[in-house]
Order: sequence, then C-alpha cells, then structure tokens
Amino acid sequence: MRSILFLAILLSGCSGLPNASHPLNPLGWPGKVLREVGFLAADTGVPFVRETGRLLQAVGTLTESPALFVEGVVTVDAERLGGAGEQLLVGTGSTITAGWNLPFFIVPGENMDSGRDADLVNEALAYLESLPIERWRFHPGDERTMVFPRGTRCRASGGNLIYTIPGEGEVLQVAEGNAVWSFLQWTVGTNFPAQERSWGFIVRSKSRWDGSSPKWRAETILHEFYHQHMQMREWLYGWTIVYWPAYLATFPFTGWSGHWAEMAGDHAAGVVDRGLSSWQAKLP
Repeated sequence: MRSILFLAILLSGCSGLPNASHPLNPLGWPGKVLREVGFLAADTGVPFVRETGRLLQAVGTLTESPALFVEGVVTVDAERLGGAGEQLLVGTGSTITAGWNLPFFIVPGENMDSGRDADLVNEALAYLESLPIERWRFHPGDERTMVFPRGTRCRASGGNLIYTIPGEGEVLQVAEGNAVWSFLQWTVGTNFPAQERSWGFIVRSKSRWDGSSPKWRAETILHEFYHQHMQMREWLYGWTIVYWPAYLATFPFTGWSGHWAEMAGDHAAGVVDRGLSSWQAKLP
C-alpha cells in the first residue's frame, strides 16, 4: 500500500500523460480491443453485459501499462514511462472495483434517461467555464483552476452520456435506479437523491428521476460526474476501494455539508453546486 500511495503522489505532479500506447505497437492491441469492447458493452442497459463491459474496460486499461512501458524504454520517453505507471495504478484499482461489482448484476438497476439532458449539461459545462474562479472555489487554499478540463462536453448515447475530455478521451456515465439503496435510505430515514459510482451514479427510482426538473437533473448529473471522474479517477486513480471507506468513515462526523468529498474539501464536488447556483438554464 505504501508503494501505491508513493506512486500516486509521484504521478500527481504529472499532467497530460499518455493513457494509450501507439496504434502500431502490437503489445497495446489487446488492451485497445478490451477497452473498445468493454465500452460498447458498458453502454448497454443489459445488467450482466453492462457489468462485464466495465470489467473489460478496466482490464484493458491495465494491459496498456506494459505497452507504454516498453515504448518509454525504447524511446527514452519519461512521459510514456509515467503513463505506464499511471495506467498500472488506474487499471489495478478499476479492475478490483469492477471485479467486486460484477457478481451484483443479479440486483440490476434500470437505466435512467440522462441522454435527454445532454444539451442542458453542455450548457452548464460552458457556464462553469465562463465563471471567475472565486465564484466556485470554497476557500483560498483550494488550488483548482477549473471545475472540469476546459472543453469537456457530452453527447447522448441512448439514455447514457459520453463525455469527450480534451487530452483524456471519452468517458461513459450511466445513471441507474437502485431499489436496494432506496430501501436502505428508507430504513435509516435519509433522502439523498443520488449517489456516485465509478461508472456514473444511482438514483432512488425512475419515477423520482423523471419527475425532477431538467435543470436539477443536469446539475445532479455534473455533481455526480465530478465524483466519478475528477475524484475517483483523476484524484484517486480508480481506487474506489479506498474512496468508499474514507467517505463512509467520515460522513457520520461531518454530514453532507462538512464532508471532504461533498462540500468542504479541496477536491469537493460541491464546486459544481456553487458554480451553478446562479445558472439560469435555457430550458426548451
């Protein structure tokens, strides 16, 4: 674990590391095939296929590491060597997560239709980019210079959303209903509308999601995407096995408004809420 944390700290100082080997490098072909097939499978609404696709994507990321490493050694390219380390870290964490989740396909969630809100989500992304940093930062110690990478936009893929992130590629976000999570909230008396996952987020039910305003849905989609991509993937390198214990252990003492992942930390997703608090959506 110490070596993993050390590598994460080392990589945190890097930016723009390659996440895929050269197309002509045969060592990278298996990883590219796994990622592409996994992406297509994860974009379906079929529970077992969906979960298997997430696992294939993760394994594909992991298998890109040796291809990047060889390229880095042959070309004496520090960025490719750094990319190999990053893909090893992200791929390992993501594979553990996807492997853990796969058996739970027997408790499937129905896909929500986030695709219908793609235009509003893009409008919200553009609005966040237009704001001065002070409008969404929590405090002077927050060193973030942007909420999402500038130019991030999404498109609908059926009921799902696919984000194109400059310098990173495409990221799939899926929203699912989850009766088990809804029941657990009922038993403890909470009423949270959504909860993040490494592949997107869950909501209590389709009727609640469909009955919400388009503006609220777009804001929720981006709040959860911040958890999914900027926290779980970019900050913690796919290690949701670390994210969730840290989240749950601190939540009883801080609540939502004081939580490091939600509204009170240097990586908190609340920057989305703060930034969009004055957004006047152009509803159709």
